[in-house]
Amino acid sequence: MKVRSLLWSALCMLALSVTLTSCSDDDDDLDDSGSIIELPQHRAFILYEGKYEGSNAGIAFYAPDKDAKNSENNFISDIYSRQNNKKLGDTGQDIMEYEDKIYVIVSGSKLLLRLNAAGVEEARLSLEEEGEPRGMEAEDGKIYVTLYSGKVARIDANTLNIEAYVNVGANPEQIVEEKGKLYVANSGWGNGNTVSVIDIATFTKEKDIEVAQNPNLLLEANDEIYLISWAVTWGASQSLQVFQRIKSDGTVESITNANYFAEHDGIIYLINGETTDWGNNITTNEFLTYNAKTHQLNTTSFLKNVPAKLSSAIIKGINIDDRNGDIYILAYSSNITNGDVYRFKSDGTFLESFDCGGLFPHKVIFF
Repeated sequence: MKVRSLLWSALCMLALSVTLTSCSDDDDDLDDSGSIIELPQHRAFILYEGKYEGSNAGIAFYAPDKDAKNSENNFISDIYSRQNNKKLGDTGQDIMEYEDKIYVIVSGSKLLLRLNAAGVEEARLSLEEEGEPRGMEAEDGKIYVTLYSGKVARIDANTLNIEAYVNVGANPEQIVEEKGKLYVANSGWGNGNTVSVIDIATFTKEKDIEVAQNPNLLLEANDEIYLISWAVTWGASQSLQVFQRIKSDGTVESITNANYFAEHDGIIYLINGETTDWGNNITTNEFLTYNAKTHQLNTTSFLKNVPAKLSSAIIKGINIDDRNGDIYILAYSSNITNGDVYRFKSDGTFLESFDCGGLFPHKVIFF
């Protein structure tokens, strides 16, 4: 009887385990309400800007595992148009995933959109009165959006209602959160040199930190803020883009030259491009890393085998899939041909390249 009792208990525990596992799997399912396309669970969405004032921005879908039930859906060049039967608008500027939703800034059209995980639009907010929206960050149910009017808007993530504004500097670009503070890059249309710090609890600006001219890009790594300033003289052969670290004490350290960056597991992946031929859009690119834990720069390329085309292409961004560390580099060759995506394994091995679906690829997000 004792053996039978133990066997019964084991079977019950096994059944409970299966039940809990099934429930967990169900909880991981993404909201694809209204989708006319069946998509796999592992997803990438590529925002491309389109030509300025061309109203041809878009979002491409890519299945990293190539596991769409219909193989034709492993890449969809404009999933937003397919799902919503309309164009995205003018100049796709930023895209992010938050709570299994997609938020998109269309700066030329002065819009903030919320889409579900399949790219179906759920809500939109017009920001016509406040100038072009540029960058965004999410925290505790709020979306924080920078506006070219020199403000940051706090927006409810569910309703897309604007709750408050705070003044920062001229022409703010990217924004990141760290330890209850928002950091905002004030580009000043090329002439700015500050990063504003906002206290989230009071939604007031605490201070400005002086940085290199024309700050644009920000990220957080190992509890510190890093930025890239684009103080570039157009047409000059020498790159002046600067990669800097804002230390925990508020002081700023210049580290090296870089145009774009991304962070994964405490390592910051840097791309430094020096344009040698503006007429033909030819650039010489370097691929560096910086350890945010040890504060060491490594000038050895993080890519093992770089396609020749990428070595000289004008790069528009780099993003990393947190699921497996795969590296995605975005590049373009002209304003009349679609840009390209180059995908590498986490160890730098080249996997593939493909047409991004539109002009000027800007950013990739992952589910």
